[in-house]
Amino acid sequence: MPVKDTDRQVKLEIDAIHDGIIRYSQSREYQNATDSKPVRDLVGNSLKPLADAILREQHALKTSQRQKLPKYGTPLLSITHEKLALITLGTLLNAITRSEFDLGLAPGATAVAYEIGQRCRLERIFDRLRRRQVDIAHELRSRNQNRNARRRAEELARKLDDDDDWTKNYRSFHLGEKLIALAVRFAYFDGQPIFELKTVREGYAKRTKTTQRIALTTAAGDWIGSHESTLASLPSPIYLPMIVPPRPWTSLSGGGYLLTPLRLLKRQATRRAQQLLENADLSIVLSAVNAMQSTAYRINKEIYRNMRNAWDAGDLFFGFKTHTFEQLPPRLPDDADPKQIKERKQERADAFNLNNRIKGLKKVMAFRLSLSERLLDEPQFYFPYQLDHRGRAYPVPQLVNPQSDDIGRSLLEFAEGKPLGERGAYWLAIHIANCYWKKNKVSFDERLAWVHQHEQEIMAFADDPLCFPRFWDEADKPWTFLAACKEWKRYREEGPNFRSHLPVSMDGTCNGYQHLSAMGRDPIGGRATNLVPADEPEDIYQEVADHVSRRVTRDAENAGEREARARQGEASRDDRDPARQLLGKIDRSVVKHATMTTPYGVTRGTIYRELVEEKPAKYCKDPKKCARYLAKVLEECIPEVAVEAGNIMNWLRHVARALAKVNRGMAWTTPAGFRVVHETREPKTLRITTSDRTFVVYQEDETRKIDSRKQADGIVAHLVHSLDAAHMMLTVNRLQTGGVHHFAMVHDSFGVHASDIDFLNRALREEFVRIYSEPVLQNFLKEQREAHPEVDLPELPQTGNLDIRQVISSSYFFA
Repeated sequence: MPVKDTDRQVKLEIDAIHDGIIRYSQSREYQNATDSKPVRDLVGNSLKPLADAILREQHALKTSQRQKLPKYGTPLLSITHEKLALITLGTLLNAITRSEFDLGLAPGATAVAYEIGQRCRLERIFDRLRRRQVDIAHELRSRNQNRNARRRAEELARKLDDDDDWTKNYRSFHLGEKLIALAVRFAYFDGQPIFELKTVREGYAKRTKTTQRIALTTAAGDWIGSHESTLASLPSPIYLPMIVPPRPWTSLSGGGYLLTPLRLLKRQATRRAQQLLENADLSIVLSAVNAMQSTAYRINKEIYRNMRNAWDAGDLFFGFKTHTFEQLPPRLPDDADPKQIKERKQERADAFNLNNRIKGLKKVMAFRLSLSERLLDEPQFYFPYQLDHRGRAYPVPQLVNPQSDDIGRSLLEFAEGKPLGERGAYWLAIHIANCYWKKNKVSFDERLAWVHQHEQEIMAFADDPLCFPRFWDEADKPWTFLAACKEWKRYREEGPNFRSHLPVSMDGTCNGYQHLSAMGRDPIGGRATNLVPADEPEDIYQEVADHVSRRVTRDAENAGEREARARQGEASRDDRDPARQLLGKIDRSVVKHATMTTPYGVTRGTIYRELVEEKPAKYCKDPKKCARYLAKVLEECIPEVAVEAGNIMNWLRHVARALAKVNRGMAWTTPAGFRVVHETREPKTLRITTSDRTFVVYQEDETRKIDSRKQADGIVAHLVHSLDAAHMMLTVNRLQTGGVHHFAMVHDSFGVHASDIDFLNRALREEFVRIYSEPVLQNFLKEQREAHPEVDLPELPQTGNLDIRQVISSSYFFA
């Protein structure tokens, strides 16, 4: 790689921490805002008071007569107060933005505290690299002049830069909690606080717990919502795309960025997982990860310009019907009708949640557009990757990456183009139809015909997308659809030799059930998830919807069945009312999410919480009752579509409980050689008391008892995710051997150049068959029995007679 680009990348990594932001702050934000200024800069107005508060805390630590510093003490003294203030404000604002956009609610304080602490840790490492670090031994010696002061100070200074000590003593949590407490007290703008801590009870039925969330105050949220363009100047995340190829992974650490220290696993592995992975042959995994992060991308300039114009014009092409904040209806007096009070509370909650989502959208879009503009003239850039503990791969930079949503992914294209050719043109047409509403539920011939029938509209849409509201309303992935239409237009203008840069993806059909049906050799589930050939794709979501609809009709109308159930108990009789409210309102969209997530261990409570906020339950007379009933019906009907998958899920939970009963976790080896540890322990409750409040932190502790419920709840998801990760890794490596080197991979959606789709289709099918031609479940059970011979584990469930080799000739397995 050119030395100039390497130097630029090093500078970018340093600037991405905080140097550029510090210069910005010193030039603008530290200037005192006069009373006549219409709107004070949010960060600038709060930065100095927060930095001053941190400085006072540092002074108090240095002058304290206490023999032992608090656990946040040494880290707090190791970084200058201005940097700590910037890290705290930047991390809080980014975390709140992401959480509000993704979830519609504020993030948990514990997770944000950990993130702040980790970023402080990185800043300390950068200071050492630049030889600008605070002499912490000198700072500590000033606390105490006794004869042991020097020795003790130097010992603490060594521990500060010791990874094991940092992890063992939860320094990230302690430091982050302290900085959050200071931010809540001292981060003010225009005389008003920016942040607030909220204590809420969350959960379902008996599974509730108290959670602390960190949120923007109403005043700060309103200010940001009305000045979203200034977010481009707020502290940017540490991890940005790289302008040079990332360091290849050769072990569990040292890959990715040139300077920023990364580990292969996103989260710190337990000691057991670390040991297993250190002794494992990870050559298949590392080869695939390195291939994905060596893929060069560039910004799709046409999409960026269309997106920028649409956003600046206030067009509603970003997933919301409005960008205007909704006025909260006034509260009703306490003596009003209770029913009206309840309805008004719901109206206020709906408006509040919508406003939070809009705020999050504005902040995220400001960042996406700012980042795209920054990368617009880069000929290529790259995404370093990490793995989770199941072996799933994730790009490190957020919001604009190959695994982002429709908006984020549409901004990217491969830096290197390939001649499209006639077969590539065929798959580009299929991709266009796939991005459009419901066109991926019909045969390839019908999809191709739809593109040709609408070609003039597609070409016109590519030229002037803002004048086609119908496409924006109807397209399933409108921005990806637009990018595909533009690519099609260029192909029609330039012919088969047109060099296409667009990633084209093939998606699995309810991929979790595909893996479970293959494990269980389930012919019914295999047919429903396209493991066997068919003239048209099967739709498992529609099958589940049909089952649920029949059940709802029976519960609402069949008196004989109703009376029979009534004799079994009052709860059964209660099904009549919600069933009648839901009659005729069940379609595939209602059941899709629950069906898709059931293989990953979703609980009835989680399904209920999702249903109660969505139609049709949300608009029923009694939303909670209808959602509760519908969650129960879904839980009972989904296994009817994939019988063996349900049996396997139950068996896996029994195995997890049997091992947890004697305080044993689980570990297994994936077909790619990755070692997975599923070992969820009861959390250690840690109370951290600051000057004005007490934080309750739940921490993992390897000495605690195994949590039987969480082991059972999580095993299906972890096993299936580890298998889909292995399938992806094996597919990437197979493609590499055939000369394919550009990848846009999501866990159940594999993307390459359109001209490489034929090879992708063959490779991913053959690798899937190779995985499940082996006795996957038997091997899993064998590993558990070898590790825990003293535990009596249940025998394998009976499997079906599905011929897994049929996947090779199933056109719609991934389509």
